Amino acid sequence: MSTTTLVTVVIPTYNRERYLGEAVESVLAQSFQNIEVIVVDDGSTDNTRSVAERYAARVHYVWQANAERGSARNHGLRLARGEFVAFLDSDDLWTSDKLERDLDQLRRRPEIGVVYSDVEIIDSSGRLVSRLRKARHDGVVTARLIRENFVTMSAHLMRTWAACAAGGFREERNLAGSEDWEFWVRLSTRVQFAHIPLPTTRVRTHAENTMNDAQRMESSMRCACEFMEAGGYLTPEQLRLFPRSRAMVALVCAINYCGNGDRRRTWSHLADSLRLFPGIALDLRFAYTVARSCCGPLPSAALRMLRSAGRRHSGGETARRH
Repeated sequence: MSTTTLVTVVIPTYNRERYLGEAVESVLAQSFQNIEVIVVDDGSTDNTRSVAERYAARVHYVWQANAERGSARNHGLRLARGEFVAFLDSDDLWTSDKLERDLDQLRRRPEIGVVYSDVEIIDSSGRLVSRLRKARHDGVVTARLIRENFVTMSAHLMRTWAACAAGGFREERNLAGSEDWEFWVRLSTRVQFAHIPLPTTRVRTHAENTMNDAQRMESSMRCACEFMEAGGYLTPEQLRLFPRSRAMVALVCAINYCGNGDRRRTWSHLADSLRLFPGIALDLRFAYTVARSCCGPLPSAALRMLRSAGRRHSGGETARRH
């Protein structure tokens, strides 16, 4: 990849003054330095603008009235001048070699439109919580993405023309939180994906994560399924995968409600997942959720074993990302 290659990094943000500076610095510290950084402030009411302005020499800051993250990402995409573009959530971080690794993959494999990697989970203070090894799906991945989203939003790099050709992100507010899933599926009908089996992104989990709002995530995931089914870009064979996809949504909802201590909704969604696709019972996350809901908190060793087994079985994140 030529040193004249330009990469655009879009950082949508909303009231993230506490974390934005670290996110920006992780981009500016990349070993690949020909970067255009665009921070799109989605109507923040805190000191986000002041934080962004500390980096005015290297960061283009734009403000918009609050319209949710799909709109903020599209705003950045319209401004992007780079041949490649990535969207980094403003509470997440990159390792210093992230773009270099991604670009090497795209250089060696011109048929690839998107690369994605494993991630590490960190807490609000930046301490490592766990590493999530992603499903190693390469090539045409539409069918697998319909079943479950295995691409973490911050852990990717794509060709800008592909993102534009796919139409960018949908901007409906009721889709917020799952707009990335619908986008990846739609994009996958146009380009191939490639996986990097190393963690290049640190995803921060904290009390303000959208993923911690179980009801909102349930609504957005169901909305994503509806948009995908009605979008007109999937084949009849791909559309037949949606009972399984909706079962996975129900299972993830059960996991989220279980984490919130809502046993009634947990059991209701577990039952829904079985009704939609009985094979979901073989997913070890199903067994984990049943056990946790029946018995309460499990011993830490058992929790680690079940979570690890569940990640290996599904290849994806559980409660935080679809």
